[in-house]
Amino acid sequence: MSGPGRTPQRPAGTDGQGAGDDAGRAADVADDFAHTTVPDDARIGRTRLTMASWSLATGMAWLFYGALASTLAGTRDALLGLGLSVVVFALANMPMVRIATTTGMSSALASQRVFGRAGAALIALLLAATTVYFAVFEGSVMAEAFHQQWGHDIRWWYLAVVVGLLPLMMGGVLTWLDKLNAALLPLYVVGITAALAAAGRRGDPGAFWDFPGVVPEAARVLPGWLTVFVLYLGIWLVMPTTVDFARFGRARDTRFLQTVTFGWVFGAVVFAVNGAIGMFLVQMVLPGSAVAAENGVVSAIVGPLGVWGVLLIVVTQVRINTLNFYQSSTNIQRLVKQFVGVRIPRPAAVVAVGVLTFVLMLTDVFSYLQKALSWQGTFFVGWVGIVLADLALRTRKGAPGVRVGAACTVWVLSAAAGIVLIQSPERWPEASALAPVVSLGLAMAGYLALALWPHHGAAGRRGAPDRAEAVTRNG
Repeated sequence: MSGPGRTPQRPAGTDGQGAGDDAGRAADVADDFAHTTVPDDARIGRTRLTMASWSLATGMAWLFYGALASTLAGTRDALLGLGLSVVVFALANMPMVRIATTTGMSSALASQRVFGRAGAALIALLLAATTVYFAVFEGSVMAEAFHQQWGHDIRWWYLAVVVGLLPLMMGGVLTWLDKLNAALLPLYVVGITAALAAAGRRGDPGAFWDFPGVVPEAARVLPGWLTVFVLYLGIWLVMPTTVDFARFGRARDTRFLQTVTFGWVFGAVVFAVNGAIGMFLVQMVLPGSAVAAENGVVSAIVGPLGVWGVLLIVVTQVRINTLNFYQSSTNIQRLVKQFVGVRIPRPAAVVAVGVLTFVLMLTDVFSYLQKALSWQGTFFVGWVGIVLADLALRTRKGAPGVRVGAACTVWVLSAAAGIVLIQSPERWPEASALAPVVSLGLAMAGYLALALWPHHGAAGRRGAPDRAEAVTRNG
């Protein structure tokens, strides 16, 4: 078993490949096994993995989503929707953890088994694009904090943020992310506690629970709690991200990872706690405001705390962007390897992500960010639905399979249906508001229908059973 920051070593003389195999193994480790499964002797302990993956827990995006939820539905309905989101997320994410720890596969490799090479490329593209968008959001939050505190042209702050972040973004799960995020976590806890205390002194905490939201009840298409639940369905990219991180976990730690690292504890912190914090900060500092951009949450932190608020934002953005840059760069590596056949090093991919992030910062990205994330959300819920349906079928001995081309078609069509609904709020208001739910239902129903269709057959399925079949044997 490898120690922190050391290259996992295979026992000498067991592979018969010599120096060439050792060089290939070193390249895999340097790339965090971006193109292969993670072998058992490269897995890390549950504490290290929790520290690395929980960088996701401190993103400003989660505070923004919470503030947005209370704006749309009011505090009570927003918290109810958040609670339901945590329960559904935890249940759906448990099989994802087991797939990863049992097989060592990435989300791309898991997708290839179900959807074929096209599906593997599509999930890698979606993850790369979405995490770049989030890197733009989080980086812009930091730049906006600098701008509010010290002024100057915000474009220079964009550049400073990207250049300053790059050296910290080079490490991977096996070498750096756990150490960096473990060091920054206490600063985040202290800072966010101070922000809550300062905001509470500015506003009226007694009014927090009864905040009705800024959208009149008569204008709401769905009940408030359901609106919030659907809002959080749109960020199910966390589930393929779970696979990409949980594959570094040991099989014997699966139950802990399903409960704490990627389960209901994680969901409660990321969605419910952060969401409630975002609601409280904005309502206390900017009462009655509609949250339409990153500025609202930034102002709610920098306003009461000044330069200490800026420091808190820097800590949160460094933590969350380690994950954003890691996921985007790793999936860019996979795409380049699949389509060009060239294996690019992680540092080159990280620099490419940095350049792309800076360029997008210079555009009015927030004018189309929410729409783009809504569109991509229909793909992520469809992916989750089909992967879960496929796993359910594998628990049935002799159950038929679905050809990878057909599975990929169902996935794309279910997402397309959701996008059409998103774009048609005037024509189908209720269906448009429920677009991610519709995509999820179509994906699962379509996949199961193909699997159970007489004579559809599994001849073109996936060939001989592979290591992933152990998922079904182990529950």
